[in-house]
Amino acid sequence: MPSPAKSPVDDAYQRVETPRHKPATSSESDLSASKKEPSLRRQIVHGGPTSFKFTHLYRYATPLDKVLLVVGVITAGANGALFPLMAIVFGDVLTGFSSIPVDMDTVNKAALDFFLIAVAMFFTDYLSYVTFYYSAERQMKALRSEALKHMLYLDISWYDENDALQLSSRLTGDTVKIKDGMGQKLGDSFRFTVQFVVGFVIGFVRGWDITLVMACVMPFMTISLGWLIKTMRIKSDWAQKVYAEAGSVAEETLGAIRTVASLNGEQKAIKKFEDKVFEAERENIALHKMTSVVFSMFLGSVWIMYSIGLWYGGWKASKGDTTPGDVFAAFFGVMMGTGSLAQISPNVTAVSKAAGAAEELFTILDTPSAIDAEKEDEGIIPDKCEGKIEAVNVNFTYPSRPDAQILRDYNVTIEPGQTVAFAGASGGGKSTLIALIERFYDPTSGTIYLDGRDVKTLNVKWLRSQIGMVSQEPVLFATTIFENIAMGGDNVTREEAIEACKLSNAHNFIMSLPENYDTLVGEKGVSLSGGQKQRVAIARAIVRKPNILVLDEATSALDNESEKIVQTALNNLMATTNMTTLVIAHRLSTIRNADKIVVLNEGHIVESGTHDELLQIEHGIYQNMYRIQELRSQEEQQEAERRETETKLEKTNLSRTLSGVSTKTDISVSAVEKNFLAKQPFTLMDIARLCKPEKNYFIVGLIGACVGGIAMPASALLITGMITSMTEKYAMYENTGDRSYLSDLYDNVELYGILYLVGAAVIAIFMYMQTYCFKFIEEKTTTRLRNTNFEGLCRQNVGFFDEKENATGALTADLATNATKVALLSGDSQARVFQAIFTLVAALVISFGFGSWLLSLIMLAIMPFLLFGHVARMKQMQGGGLISDDLAVPGAHASEVLSNIRTVAALGIEKRSADVFDELLEEPLQKGSKEAQINGASLGFSSFIMMATYSLIFWYGAKKVNDGTIGFTEMMRTLMAIMMSVQIVSGASSFMGDAPKAFKAGSTIFAIRDRVTTID
Repeated sequence: MPSPAKSPVDDAYQRVETPRHKPATSSESDLSASKKEPSLRRQIVHGGPTSFKFTHLYRYATPLDKVLLVVGVITAGANGALFPLMAIVFGDVLTGFSSIPVDMDTVNKAALDFFLIAVAMFFTDYLSYVTFYYSAERQMKALRSEALKHMLYLDISWYDENDALQLSSRLTGDTVKIKDGMGQKLGDSFRFTVQFVVGFVIGFVRGWDITLVMACVMPFMTISLGWLIKTMRIKSDWAQKVYAEAGSVAEETLGAIRTVASLNGEQKAIKKFEDKVFEAERENIALHKMTSVVFSMFLGSVWIMYSIGLWYGGWKASKGDTTPGDVFAAFFGVMMGTGSLAQISPNVTAVSKAAGAAEELFTILDTPSAIDAEKEDEGIIPDKCEGKIEAVNVNFTYPSRPDAQILRDYNVTIEPGQTVAFAGASGGGKSTLIALIERFYDPTSGTIYLDGRDVKTLNVKWLRSQIGMVSQEPVLFATTIFENIAMGGDNVTREEAIEACKLSNAHNFIMSLPENYDTLVGEKGVSLSGGQKQRVAIARAIVRKPNILVLDEATSALDNESEKIVQTALNNLMATTNMTTLVIAHRLSTIRNADKIVVLNEGHIVESGTHDELLQIEHGIYQNMYRIQELRSQEEQQEAERRETETKLEKTNLSRTLSGVSTKTDISVSAVEKNFLAKQPFTLMDIARLCKPEKNYFIVGLIGACVGGIAMPASALLITGMITSMTEKYAMYENTGDRSYLSDLYDNVELYGILYLVGAAVIAIFMYMQTYCFKFIEEKTTTRLRNTNFEGLCRQNVGFFDEKENATGALTADLATNATKVALLSGDSQARVFQAIFTLVAALVISFGFGSWLLSLIMLAIMPFLLFGHVARMKQMQGGGLISDDLAVPGAHASEVLSNIRTVAALGIEKRSADVFDELLEEPLQKGSKEAQINGASLGFSSFIMMATYSLIFWYGAKKVNDGTIGFTEMMRTLMAIMMSVQIVSGASSFMGDAPKAFKAGSTIFAIRDRVTTID
């Protein structure tokens, strides 16, 4: 009995702890190792127990990156501290207005302080954003580069247990998460943490007891918010996993669309895709129901906190124990600190996600390759290769299938220059020997020799350079024909490529193409026929000038005519060279001239000899296989002749019928087949039709948006009432000494406190209605669009996928993003637009009807700048986690080389592929750096314009109040109504900024859905 299988991955693990070639002492020890194998493999493949630290994220940080990080931390912290200082300055303003007449010196000084804070916030916002962004982007380029390079050099057995298609998504999706977590999200975590601390410090300094009273509500808010974020992370990650599985279904289907179409498998693929999408939809709807409850309760808690804080502060002021200035300084300090609390959690979550994504990616980076093809100076490099191959007592089991032994006591000798063919049933081990010779794997036991040397002692890169491979399904890359051929060797000239193509019978068809050797072959060579791809692959093997040629069922997937052409090319090649040739054949007629034929059955060599010798073995396996194939070949020939006769008759009858028809018909049909129909514009009516099944949810959500929109201006009206009542009554008390004013002050405060409590209940109920209903609509719309898009793609003719712009990677990327873009218009964006409309109307009514028309006009003139600033900030906050379009090209390249890793390894083009990837990453880095400058300046402007507006209004308003033109109450109503409403309106503006992309995405989906195909 042969020893149980032992994985090459286990060898890699053992190299860390023990000598590389520790011999087995007995079969029992081999058995013991086999039993331990799964746990050992898991520790390598999945990383084993690790203690990942946040500092590990900065593995690729240079000294410059560290300097940028320090500058970013300092400026982010400074920016966080500046914002709560507004509470102190605001308190000073109220102190100035508490005097009769207005203390202009105090107000003017406060206005100047506001302006100085505005300038400081511009520079700190700008510097923190740019430094964090640039540092993270530089490190991500290094990480992506190293990650792909390492993945390319991992052994093939690792890929047997890991999905290559998911690796490219890690290089884009996971690294975007890492960049967010160590870039701007980290900066925001510092900023909002400092803002929280400074806000509460101000609160305690100006009114410690007011701060403590308001803080009583915080435990509930913190716990609910923490639970919400944790639940969202878990559920959304699960939903993304399901969406990723749906994406894999789509990529597999579209990547093999010819096979799917030939098997009529479109409906099965659609059903599988829809099941995954529906699964994600159910989970997301359940998540939205929970998050809507918690979110509405959180908003209600904020209103309760305002009520308690203002009521208690007003009570203290009514007793004369504090001033309105101190009350509102403490109140706004806590308010700003609490507001930052809601921002800390998502940013810290982003940092946590970055650490999680990095841990998974770094686990791969830290996984050693069982067979190291990267080191060019490791292993023997012989002066020449004769081509003698020996397999001695070889046993082999694939690491991913330890229970299925493939080769058993395998012994074969192949002399230099011999042509040896391997035949037998599928799964018998024919291709396994080739994989062992190329050192994709190492034998479980036994030895493979090349020219008398154990292949394990040879340099891997040199070994593979001696082998030329032509497989059943040759892999061509999405570049030109010349570039594909040139991948076969080092520094291949165009003349060498042309000579190779002449030998492979490829030159003539290449010269008939529009761009000749510069013709792009498309993804997986889709623009070429099977026979053409095969001949290009043979040319690629020729320029390699190999000493060993491997033909792995090189003609089995071709039709008879293509097979004859390719077989002729192969015969010419073998006749004109002295290479050792290994042929794996299904059609035995193609190997009758081999010097030796080896017949395998269940991993054993059962017969060996020439074609004639094997036919002499009575009841032999080869003889039986040959006779069956000969009989089948005769039947196929007869059937082909019959079909040819019928086809000729049909063509004759058809030509008579259509003899008078213009050839323009043919032209129009091919035009329809080749091109998209003109895209119909995607409009709001299309969105309305998509959402029609959920019209009841829309009505309920609209009512919620109406009340939610009015809530912020109403809050401004209440807080203005508090401010003016306390300030004016307290001013009268200080001016006259009459304590009846303090009694009136308390009565007003009590009324406003009750109104805030009522508002808390109202806002909680109606915000739940808005949030859940519109999220429900969004999920349903997303599902419909995803399913419509995929079904439309599956319905297209095969020729549609031959177009360069319809590569599988591009289509699946659109499938993943287009539906989400369109659905935003039916969900969050729609809710925010309706809410913003009601907010803006209510704010204008309050400002002009109950405030100062003069200040209202000034505020309206400033409003576009305020909106621009808020939109810029919200864009930055929402931008995290999104994969830039600039990563599409390098991502497609990574996906292509990783999904064809066997071909990459066989050709030895790992370094070339990694270098191309590095070049493609340069553009996103340069473009991102320029965008960082613009975004940083926009964020700085956002902070500047807000603080500068307070400075202007308080300075100008104080003058008007002092000369009696307007009242203090009217000034505050105008200011607070507009300023507190800008945030809501800008939220809608930032979402609607994506409307053009959403309409374009919808147009693309509907164009595919409505496209007329010649074959449906």
